[in-house]
Amino acid sequence: MKKQEVQAFNKLSVAKFGGSLLDLQGQNIPRIVERIRELKAQDSFGPIAVFSAPLGFTDKLIEAGESCAQKTPASTRQIFKTYRRLASLHTKAGFLDDALSAISSLEAQTQVALDSINKRFSGNVKARVLTLAGEVAFSTFMSYVLKSCGIDSCNLETENWPIITDDNFEDATPNFDLSKKHIDALLEPLREGKVISLAGFLGVTSDGLETILGRGGSDLTAVFVSCLLKNHFHTKTLLYKDVPIQRVDPKVAKGQKTDQVTSLTYNEAHKASMMGMKIVQSPAIALARRCAQPLLIVPIDEPKKYSTIQATTSTGKIVKCLTGKTHCAILSMNDQKSRSLDDMLRIWERRNDFMDLGAEALETGESIRDFLFLDSAFLRKNEEKLKGFDERLKIEYGLGVVTLVGDKMKDSPGIASTAISAIKGINIRRGIFAPHTSQIIIVVEEKSVNAAMAAIHLRRDEMNQLPLR
Repeated sequence: MKKQEVQAFNKLSVAKFGGSLLDLQGQNIPRIVERIRELKAQDSFGPIAVFSAPLGFTDKLIEAGESCAQKTPASTRQIFKTYRRLASLHTKAGFLDDALSAISSLEAQTQVALDSINKRFSGNVKARVLTLAGEVAFSTFMSYVLKSCGIDSCNLETENWPIITDDNFEDATPNFDLSKKHIDALLEPLREGKVISLAGFLGVTSDGLETILGRGGSDLTAVFVSCLLKNHFHTKTLLYKDVPIQRVDPKVAKGQKTDQVTSLTYNEAHKASMMGMKIVQSPAIALARRCAQPLLIVPIDEPKKYSTIQATTSTGKIVKCLTGKTHCAILSMNDQKSRSLDDMLRIWERRNDFMDLGAEALETGESIRDFLFLDSAFLRKNEEKLKGFDERLKIEYGLGVVTLVGDKMKDSPGIASTAISAIKGINIRRGIFAPHTSQIIIVVEEKSVNAAMAAIHLRRDEMNQLPLR
């Protein structure tokens, strides 16, 4: 039998369940179990269920770690109390004792890691604390929930972790060649007919030290595992969310009809996520594009209303979606001095959440370059350090961006002018009209973001009926 035929027969779904679904009461757990059961019934193997940490847990764990770094005692007692309560609610008696024992073991390991913190909460210790009490604990708990529901499942131990990364502990990149050497950790339970309950966000170095895959890293876990197993299975990647992808946030466009986005290209998904929609983590999109792995964004309550992210789309919409983001800022500094800052941010800090707006010559002859930052908190935290590049730099805070996203905008003149005419009376601080990059960005005052989005969305039909060149 040919390799392609084997893959087509050996269907496997990798399903990621995000933190927005994992509330402290566990209200979505029955729905998650139902979706896993459906995937198991329709596929030949699996599924692999990738879990994030419950909503808010990562931030609480960071607070605990920072507290320990300041020599202020901190514990994770409340977090693990939540796990025990969830276990008592969702794990049947036959598995409850084992679930509670596993939770207690992880709590003890987490406390040991917290106690080892010395001055700085960073590196391997930070990765260990965040994942042990977050994704590892929740995926372990969910394995017992699945067993309680009659689903043969297992979770993987960190000592035999299949995702091997580089040594960038807090924003690690998985390595395919190294991970393939550990692929049996996934293949063996799948071939035994088990469902794998897998912790997202977690990686390990080649010498066994824990790493994390950046904010939103559970998306990257699901995509990487799907791609890693493509030579053995026909893999499908599903990212479950609480709501479908909408063309605009219904809470912003109040009283307006909002439509579901049924398909996006990788490029459109990347632009929309970066500018505020947070559909999929950017490195996960980049990996999916490289491996030609389609992504399905699936609402947990209405799985048939999924959206597909892939290389091309068949939809005729010119403007696919409209998104907004607050807490932005513009940094202005000497053009010559800005070049080393740009290199530092992109290469050493690995930041891609800022844009070069170009340089302008002043009457004095000095050339000033502006940068739009999508995270003003980073600037506030590092303002004094940044002045080391140019002590006269200036930062304008209190800004937001409204972004129109769509690959076809480059072929339709008039989109930008229609959007601008829709928001008369709103102070536009800057316009970045670059439809060839699949985005048109309008910088406004932070307080005006929602009003601008709602006004532009009212003109959605007009924009989508503009002629294509």
